[in-house]
Amino acid sequence: MSHGEREVVCPNCGSPLVVSVEKNRKGEFLIRFWCDGDYDDQFNFAILTHLTNDDLETLEEGKTVPKQMDIKLIERKEIPEWERE
Repeated sequence: MSHGEREVVCPNCGSPLVVSVEKNRKGEFLIRFWCDGDYDDQFNFAILTHLTNDDLETLEEGKTVPKQMDIKLIERKEIPEWERE
């Protein structure tokens, strides 16, 4: 991580979120985030970018490609009370 950047952390426990990038059935990039911290909480969400490999081939330096993203909260469970003590 470069100087000045902050980690993306779980809003429940503060642990860094794990990130993976994959393609869905339509070939669109899907970015998944989930908490893999020490507590028994759950926080998982996904961002569907609607970008494909074809979009990457047409990218030009300095050019912006407008796309609408969809963000879906998959699961959220707070840290159990007994773990907070």
